[in-house]
This record gives sequence, C-alpha cells and structure tokens, in this order.
Amino acid sequence: MSERYDVVIIGAGNSGLTAACRASVMGLKCLCIERHNTVGGAAASFVRGRFEFEASLHEIQDFGQGEMRGQLGRLFDELGIKMEWLEIPDAFRVIVEDGGERTLDATVPHGRKEFTDYMESVCPGSRESIDLFFDAEAAVGRGLEYLGKSRGNPDPELLRTEHAEFMKILSLSAGEFFRIINMPEKAIDIISAYWPYQGSDMETLDAARYIMMANSFFRGGAYMPKMRSHEMANELEKAARRKGCDFWFNTEVSKILTKDGAVCGVETADGRRVECCAVISNAFPDVVYTKMLDNKSLIPEFELKKANARSYGFRAFVLYLGLDATAEELGIKDYTVFIYPSTDTKKLFEQTKNVDLAGNCLPTHLTSTCLNVVNPDATPPGTCHFALTTGYVSDLWEKVPPEQYNRIKRRIADDLLKRYEEVMGIDIRSHIEEMSIATPVTFARYMGTPQGTVYGYHSSYWDGMSARTLAGGREQTVPGLFFAGAHANRMSGFFPTLTGGDLTGRQVMGYVMSGGGQS
Repeated sequence: MSERYDVVIIGAGNSGLTAACRASVMGLKCLCIERHNTVGGAAASFVRGRFEFEASLHEIQDFGQGEMRGQLGRLFDELGIKMEWLEIPDAFRVIVEDGGERTLDATVPHGRKEFTDYMESVCPGSRESIDLFFDAEAAVGRGLEYLGKSRGNPDPELLRTEHAEFMKILSLSAGEFFRIINMPEKAIDIISAYWPYQGSDMETLDAARYIMMANSFFRGGAYMPKMRSHEMANELEKAARRKGCDFWFNTEVSKILTKDGAVCGVETADGRRVECCAVISNAFPDVVYTKMLDNKSLIPEFELKKANARSYGFRAFVLYLGLDATAEELGIKDYTVFIYPSTDTKKLFEQTKNVDLAGNCLPTHLTSTCLNVVNPDATPPGTCHFALTTGYVSDLWEKVPPEQYNRIKRRIADDLLKRYEEVMGIDIRSHIEEMSIATPVTFARYMGTPQGTVYGYHSSYWDGMSARTLAGGREQTVPGLFFAGAHANRMSGFFPTLTGGDLTGRQVMGYVMSGGGQS
C-alpha cells in the first residue's frame, strides 16, 4: 500500500532542505527523497589523507549580527539553526595581469563606508556612483518583495508609480546600470570582479541580480561555517526533522505520477510508491520533463519552449590541494583572489566556450581560496587547505575521449597552478601533499546535473532572476509540480538556493491548502 504525504521533495540539496523546512514548519507532512547517503548536494565535504576538503562553498552573506543580520540569517534564526560562522576579512583581491603586465591589483574591504572610502581612494570621483549603487539595493528589494506578495499578478500601475526605479533597473544589464550611474571605468572593473559567482558576463547579467548579490557582500560581509558547508546542510536536515519531515536516503525517484491532470505521487527506482498532493523537484525541468513525468502531454507548450531555449550555466573545474606548509609560510595572505587576463568580462565569458582542452592554454579566469586564512584550524598543524577554480560555459568535456580524460584534467590542473604561481609569485606545487581534481564530469556524476553544471541555467536578459521573478506564478507548469534549486527563480549560489527553497515551500503551502489539483 502506498504511503501518503502532502509534499514530496526530490533531492536534499540546499534548496530542497529549506523547502522541506518551510513546508514542515507550516504544518505540511513532508518526505524528502535523496539518492545519495547524505544531504547537501553541492554543500558537501570529502576527505583525502589527513585533509577534509570543502567541495564548493567559497563564502556566503547575511550572517552578520544586529543591523547586519540579513534575510538568510533571520531565516536560520527562525528555524532554530545555530552554527559558528567565521567572518572573512576582506571581500576579495582582484588582479588583472596579462603577459607579465599587471594593470589592476585591488584588495577590497567589507562594509559600506569602508568600501566607499576605499573606492574613492583608488578611483577618485567614484563616491557618488558607489552611493547610488548601494541605494539601488533598497529599490530592488522593495520591488522583489512586492512581486513575491503579488503571486504573479502585480498591478502594472503600482509598478509604474511606486516601483518605477525598480522597473528601470529590471530592464538593464549590470554593465549598463554601472554606466548609467556614471561609475568610473576602474571602479566598474573592481566591482565586477564577482562575475564568475553569477556565471555570466556583466553585459548579459541582469542588473537587479548583481546589485543584490554584490551589495550584500560589500555591505554586510561574507562568512564561512566553521565546520564547512556540510555542517549547514546537516543542521537544515535536523531542523526539518524537528518539524516532522521524513527522509529517505539511498533512494532515487524514477517517476513523478499524475492523475486527473495533476501530480498525485512519485515512484522510486526500487518500486515504492508515495502518494502526495505536490512535488518539489531539485532535479532540472529538462530531466523531469524528459525522463520522470509519467504523462508528458500535461507539460504546457511554453514550458517546453523555455526548456529548449535555455542553456546551462557554468560547469566548474576545481583543483583541491592539501599543502604541507601553512598559509603564512607560503606567503598566502588573501582568502579569495580573482585572477583575470582582462577586465572585459564579455570577452572572458565568450572565451570559456571555446577552450582547447587538449591544448596548452592558460585559463581565462581563476579563483583561488585558502580556507586557513579564515579558519586556522581547518587543517592539521603545519598545513593548509587551498583550491583553484575555473569554469566553462559549453559542454567541452563531452568531446573528451575517455582514454584521454585523466591526462587532460591533470594538464588543466597544471595550467591553473602555473597561472597562479606566475601571477602571485608563490610556490605551491612543491608543497602538495594531497590533490583531488573535480571536472564537470565529476559534478555530473555526483550531483546528477546536466553536463555537470553547478549554476543551473545561464542567466540572460529574457531568463534571468528579474524575468523569472516578474513572471512569477503566471508561467504555470504541471499542477502540483514545483521546482527549487539553481535552476529555479532565484537561480544559482548558496544564498539564492537557500532562500529560493524557502520561497517554494511557501508557494506549495497555498497549493496544498487549496486542495491541489485533485477532485
């Protein structure tokens, strides 16, 4: 006999966990089904030798205290999640160097006043535009809050009169916004350093998304869980369980079942059936529509067109290193360093589409992180945790022959090391004790995402956070089917997926309490 739940959540990634928490808090009977033996998805860690590596999280915002406590921090407070957070000392260091010529080297502080004063010191005349950048966050926040409350049916007149600034920003790319507020070019180059965190160039990325993300980091600071991101996932699971949510691990959902035109349950790969009113899927719409939904005739034509028109976001390549010397001994002073050969983000983005994986070409961009700068106790005494990350925006790894896979991934890892060592003047390779290389193939195998994307769908004008939020509930999928994750409305990143899952949990509540799609 089938078991019965109000909601089944497919996948215990960040978004699925917060969706499970929210739906359970509101009194719904929830079941979260995860194909792995643990929660977290990208929020994971793994052990090699005497090192425990952080799999994906570089930093997260909103966990300051007092006035600096943001939306995500308040959500964790509400859910009763208590963790030790470590504050990251600076926003980042950004270096632009090509052919040995360094044209930019800036170490950017946290805090609105500190950031504004710093930018004025290195870019005289930028103060007014920096203030406009910070002030824009409030307009965007109010607009997004209103759209959320309108549930996909905003009043056009109210948008025109009370949210005029927000609507103007919605029509702009991040690059256009910065030029409209007359921000000096050097200031734009510095403030744009976060673009890989969004997986799109500044001329394509919607302004509202970048304003919200960058503002939050610069104004409120950035943090890391002391016990890595997997601690956060574990605490979310505990919070969901406290509210009555059940979990099935080592179990894969093979079918989403429908009846009378709406979702009515799921079937697992081992043949178990679960009845439910709604399903929240961490799996991509592409996967759900092509492989999981039992009645594909229910998929609205517009949903299929969207799925076919979208392209996947960044596919990550990460070199994890356990080094046999401390960060101080090696001369590593910065937690995060962005290294670019150019300030032209559009050019850099386009170049990632056509990288010759079999050739000897240095990466177009890379990000280095050293966890011990933030957490000295992250590794055994006398060692440090170091990682280099780059990304691709096309399915380049699909073309790699299996017999060449190991050679190519090691060669790219070597290229990343070479680039970092040349720019920073720091010897890393002679101190490597442990090494692990994750390619898009690795992420595809572990997370089950198409082509190994860790960024959901590519953010573009017609399909960015702003467009998806503005569309809201007007773009309906199969009744009872909801999505949460990097592919959903809030898009990729730890903050968007965590808060996006909470939003989806709220939406499901309304659907279930109205009786769902069942007669």
